[in-house]
Amino acid sequence: MFEKAEIHTQLENQRKPLRYTVYEYLKESILEGRYQKGDRLTEAEIAKELAISRTPVREALRKLEQEGLVAYELGKGIVVIYLGAKDMLEIYSIMMALEGIAARLAAENISSNEITALEIKLLEMQKAIADNDFPCYQNAHREFNEILFNCTKNKHLIGLLKRYQDYIVRTESITWYKKRDRLMEEHSAILNAIRDGDKEKAEELMRKHVEHSRKVYLSGIEEGDGETK
Repeated sequence: MFEKAEIHTQLENQRKPLRYTVYEYLKESILEGRYQKGDRLTEAEIAKELAISRTPVREALRKLEQEGLVAYELGKGIVVIYLGAKDMLEIYSIMMALEGIAARLAAENISSNEITALEIKLLEMQKAIADNDFPCYQNAHREFNEILFNCTKNKHLIGLLKRYQDYIVRTESITWYKKRDRLMEEHSAILNAIRDGDKEKAEELMRKHVEHSRKVYLSGIEEGDGETK
């Protein structure tokens, strides 16, 4: 999660292209709800807030528009778009396919060091569940996924996975309490299949895992825990 101090540190250190750092900051601000549906995003205000020029802001907003998070409206300019339940269910369907492929490729390409890294993250996830610590679980889970995605050795797939994972993350506050009892069982089984090099089983288990998350999300919004539009 980006804090103001953190983004200014990143901007100063320039560890990433400036436009990408601004893009990440704005995207997270939208997904975390700091910007709401219909909020107007202006180059001048964002540039002033971050103490940068307008050019990287313009490039970041263009990328967000390509991803469907913002849109140009006549008379208003760039505004935040609402992602409702229908959008999220469609994204879950996409991620079911993409993560299934990722698990298959990981089973083919993973190294011993990467297996160890995943095992460490799995232990962190387990501790967070035992401690009922959702923020710690969310961080460990994101890192687990990023390691697994990188194991695919497929940069185009990794790009798609990272793009859509950000959308899924915003639903975890809805699904966490309803699926946490099965989280370790599902992730452990996926990791075991990857470790054994069983690509068919790894893909099958991953697809079932994402489908289970989709069903939990759907049940949550039907019960009024999330967005319904």
